[in-house]
Amino acid sequence: MSQEQPVDLQILNKVRHLIPESFKIERQKKWEVLKRKGLVQRILLKSSNRFKLEQTAKYDEFCDALDQATYGNNMDVIKQFENFKESIKPKIKAGFQFGTINGVESLDLNTFETKKGSFKTKQGSTDLIVFWSSENEKSTRSLNELNNWLSLNQNLKLQINPIAVSLDDDANNFKNHLKNNQLTQFQHYRYSLGWDSSNAFQRAMELNYLPKIAVVGKENEVIEVTRKAREVENIIKTYWEAGSESEDDGKYRELLDQQTFRFIKKALTQQIADLLSQNKSFAKSDFIRLSLTKCYKIAQDGSKEIVERSHLKVSYEVSVQSTQAIKLFLNNVTAVLGKDNVQVKRSIVKDPTGMLDMITSGFQDVLKKNYKVIQEYTIRSEYFNYVHDKEEFQPDVKVVSKKAIQNLTFKEYQTIYTQVLPIFKKYQQEIDDSDDDSDNDEEQEEDKRLIFDRVNELTDCLKSGLELSLGQPFQTIQNYHPFGKDQVVDIEHKDDQVLIVMYWDDNQQCNRQFTQILKVLLVNEEKFKDKVRLVALSKHKQEAYELFLLKNQGIEEVVEFYFPRDENQADQVQYNVKSFPHFIVVDKVGSIRIQSQVEDIESVITSYIEESIESLNQKGPLNDDEYSEITQFLYSDARKKLSQLSNKRQFSLSFIFKEIDQGEKVVRFAPIIEYTIREGKQKYLDAFLALLNKVVPLSNFQVNQTVQRTLNLLFPGKACKLCQNELNDQTQQYYSPFSDEFYCVKCAEVVDPKAAGYKKFRVQDNLIFFNAPLVDKSVLNDIDVYRVGNNQKVKRGDQYTQNHALDCNGCDGDVKGFRYIVLNCLPGKLTDLALVDFCQDCFNEIRTGGPRLEKIVKRTKIYGYNPSMLMLRVPFYMGYYDY
Repeated sequence: MSQEQPVDLQILNKVRHLIPESFKIERQKKWEVLKRKGLVQRILLKSSNRFKLEQTAKYDEFCDALDQATYGNNMDVIKQFENFKESIKPKIKAGFQFGTINGVESLDLNTFETKKGSFKTKQGSTDLIVFWSSENEKSTRSLNELNNWLSLNQNLKLQINPIAVSLDDDANNFKNHLKNNQLTQFQHYRYSLGWDSSNAFQRAMELNYLPKIAVVGKENEVIEVTRKAREVENIIKTYWEAGSESEDDGKYRELLDQQTFRFIKKALTQQIADLLSQNKSFAKSDFIRLSLTKCYKIAQDGSKEIVERSHLKVSYEVSVQSTQAIKLFLNNVTAVLGKDNVQVKRSIVKDPTGMLDMITSGFQDVLKKNYKVIQEYTIRSEYFNYVHDKEEFQPDVKVVSKKAIQNLTFKEYQTIYTQVLPIFKKYQQEIDDSDDDSDNDEEQEEDKRLIFDRVNELTDCLKSGLELSLGQPFQTIQNYHPFGKDQVVDIEHKDDQVLIVMYWDDNQQCNRQFTQILKVLLVNEEKFKDKVRLVALSKHKQEAYELFLLKNQGIEEVVEFYFPRDENQADQVQYNVKSFPHFIVVDKVGSIRIQSQVEDIESVITSYIEESIESLNQKGPLNDDEYSEITQFLYSDARKKLSQLSNKRQFSLSFIFKEIDQGEKVVRFAPIIEYTIREGKQKYLDAFLALLNKVVPLSNFQVNQTVQRTLNLLFPGKACKLCQNELNDQTQQYYSPFSDEFYCVKCAEVVDPKAAGYKKFRVQDNLIFFNAPLVDKSVLNDIDVYRVGNNQKVKRGDQYTQNHALDCNGCDGDVKGFRYIVLNCLPGKLTDLALVDFCQDCFNEIRTGGPRLEKIVKRTKIYGYNPSMLMLRVPFYMGYYDY
């Protein structure tokens, strides 16, 4: 009885007719032992030939048929054929005939004008073609490296035709990069469409991974394709020394006798694999691979012919510290198999620890030149956080040991950073450009992590010397220019004025903050005049925000906008800016009070402008007796005054004590009281603070408060604004808190399907719906102001969409048409997902008391929902909190 064919060969037989007969297909069986994986057995199908570029349609047809044939098989089989498709697809590699490159434009480096056309490699010359993009740092580095090499070897350049082809989507980025970098050794082209997945040549060249460097010979044949600039010189010289003869395609194949092969296989699987996996002498980043191969050629009729039985092949890349370990391991392997049966194919000894020492040494040399030294210090932060369920304060101590360069000025930081950056980049690039063996990825990542961690450690050390913390004096911010002007100005604090600095970028969170800020500044224009200054500092240069400023025309008349001269300026380090928005709030005497996001900008401004300079000047570090008195007070019965504030979302309170221990000197900061409280609940906290004031005056504390603002609504309206029909407490109705007008259901729900945007609606405001008669009238009071929103409108150029990117809490379906936000659920602190939303269908069920109402109430019970609750109707989607 004949043995059934393996599944992969059965599948191959179904599609073999779609592969040209000249293609030699091999089935390779591999036994591999990797240090981190142990023994792995793989079966590979490979082709000796590839489809040509002009056969791309046939290749696609083959892939479609193969996908159908493999459908339903296990993942191992599917992965096996995915790899086979890779081995047979059109790909530009050694031996490929390089033809004309179409769809490109050439650039004149003198005029920077472009001309559409194509280019061909030169017959009789050696072409060096670099595919790159200004947005890909690795490729710009390679192009620069090759440009420098050519400029230093002009005799060599006379024999080479250097061409650089950019895949930049944006022609301006392409031109600007060449204007700023003297890459004059190359002729420059750019693909007009940038990366184009429909371009057969780009796919075959795999130009979605950059850089790609092709060396093309005198007969227009590809000599080699590489991603490493450092290999180019050797590739070209090897080609010249060998003459124009191409490499022999047929590689030497070992064909051991069956008995020897079985002996090696048995020893590998039963003995040597354990020798490696159980060896504890190697470092985590050491890479070692042992492989054994048996290969058959598969004929058209499905018959097999053995073409390879290999010796055991060894590849390794180990650290200097593991040199003895690898030597001992190889001795043990050869003792088992015999020296003739082991071949070391690749042996690399690396020195990541040495690189770490060189990085640190280079950093120390720069500090020495600038007369700076690293000092160790400790930041001790002690928190007493109010815990609601226990009604007591819970201590928490955080101690952070850091290294920094003390008393570092802004200018000194910039000087030192400029000098150490090339050192950091050199070793980061060196480790980044290391071996590309995919089996070695994890080990390489371990080496990269070591290098990058050391760079980050030293960078943090440098930054720590510049960073300012709460309680320290504000320092002037430099190198920014105002909107519409080129001249750089200093941003300084003015005595008796609250300064708010908002670091921003064009994102949803910042856009939402700007809407709130505009509203607050306009409403309080007289109140805040000369008492508050708010400036917005952008993350990037002004040209990056042309679209934002176009959509928000006039915003610069209310908010002071400033833009940096350079990217990643040092002030972002100084003020610990890691995300956007990021607020710096400086009080009247110039002390930094907030360095974080701000939930309610109005309450922050109001609390700080009410502080007197006299009380601010009294704030200072505590002595030991005062500290003891405060901590004893926090554990006393006084905390019972806070028992009425039991809602975590509506109240939080922390006492913070911070000190910096510099060895010979300990710096203490003024104690901080930080709290968030709901409007109307302040009296309970005031009673607690009044008792504290008798122990230690509140003027000694830095108080950071956020008040959750609320509103109460009057109901019902008397008449509809539009039709004047009477409204009463029994009629369902809508209300605009932005115009303070009521509308009947009939007028508010008029929609013109032929109109576009807001013209669809007779009433264009976001409206609050009253589901009268109200069974629960408490829903009219204590409503979070932020839930009502800002009546935002879709900005010019943005899409009007009624497909809201969220799920309905009543049915889990998509929210389409109007969005209905419940105003009374989950009152309190703004969190990532603090809104309860309904779709149009669920809204209809609620307002009519439909059959699904009971189910909707049951689903939303965890949010405290009841059908009397008010709902805000929002027509278009601009973001979760953007309405």
